[in-house]
Amino acid sequence: MLTTLPPLDAITGALLVGTWASSLVYMAELLQAWHYFENFKNDSWKLKSYVTVTLAIDTISAVGDYACVYLYTITHAGDLVYLTEQNWPVPLYAISTTTVAVLVQSFLTFQYWRFTKNAIIVCFIAILILAAFGAGLSTGFIVVLFPAFKDRNKIRISATVWIIIQVSADIIIAGALVREFMKAKSLFKGQQRRVNNVLNRLVLHTIQTGTATAVIAVLALVVFLIDDESNVPVGIMYPIGRVYVLSMLMNLNIRKSGRPQNSTISDGQREPVRIAHGTTYNFTTEFYSSEPYSSNSGTAKSRLPTLQAAANISETHLPETEMVPIDAKQVPEV
Repeated sequence: MLTTLPPLDAITGALLVGTWASSLVYMAELLQAWHYFENFKNDSWKLKSYVTVTLAIDTISAVGDYACVYLYTITHAGDLVYLTEQNWPVPLYAISTTTVAVLVQSFLTFQYWRFTKNAIIVCFIAILILAAFGAGLSTGFIVVLFPAFKDRNKIRISATVWIIIQVSADIIIAGALVREFMKAKSLFKGQQRRVNNVLNRLVLHTIQTGTATAVIAVLALVVFLIDDESNVPVGIMYPIGRVYVLSMLMNLNIRKSGRPQNSTISDGQREPVRIAHGTTYNFTTEFYSSEPYSSNSGTAKSRLPTLQAAANISETHLPETEMVPIDAKQVPEV
């Protein structure tokens, strides 16, 4: 029986450092959340409720992480029995994190579907998301049933499957979105500089966030497979829920760069884009139900390029399309 404390670096130290990193990302998440609710009040109540639920679950996960460190280092300091078990904050972390991941991945997949209407790829991604969700829940429940560190080998299979499928889903979603952004960008080549700037930012954000979650998850998995009785992989994974929510909020808030400084359109300021044969590009309403911005005349409604290119134009129609600038006063009612 142990009579002295084991080295705490890999038990509590890793968790403490993980909460530091998580706190930094969580502050950025709160700033993005404040920006969203302050600037996009006209978004549909469904979207705002979805964001609120996701943010709330991630907050519960973060509080659970802090509680885990506090219980280990303060409440049960020096308790050798407590140090040998994974108590309630650990399964809470696994279940809440996988729930946040499925919410954010579903949000991005829905964006892709609205963009392309590609049911085959969307169904494939949905299967990956559900499989990762099931593996994550299984990992959490196994920890509940077998909390001792010596029984951590029982979650090797479920945890490995969870991370691998989740990383695969992140990479596929990011790759699919980037591909469509680049295709949309080619349609505006040399025509709409502001649209291309927004698409460039979308590509950059998608790559950054998709890569960040994948790198964190893979690193944690490698460390876990090397030493499954250490809390180092748990500490590495602590910020991943915040990164997921931050990626969703950044995608929502990027619309700010596509909106005019005021709600009116005057000659020589902004030119809406119309494609021949009546097809228009609308970067906002295809994904978000927001109130339109009215022109001075009250009849023209501006839908400037914001988050995603929403035109659903098949490749067979591309040769027939023609970019036509329209005077703002002649924009028909949407």
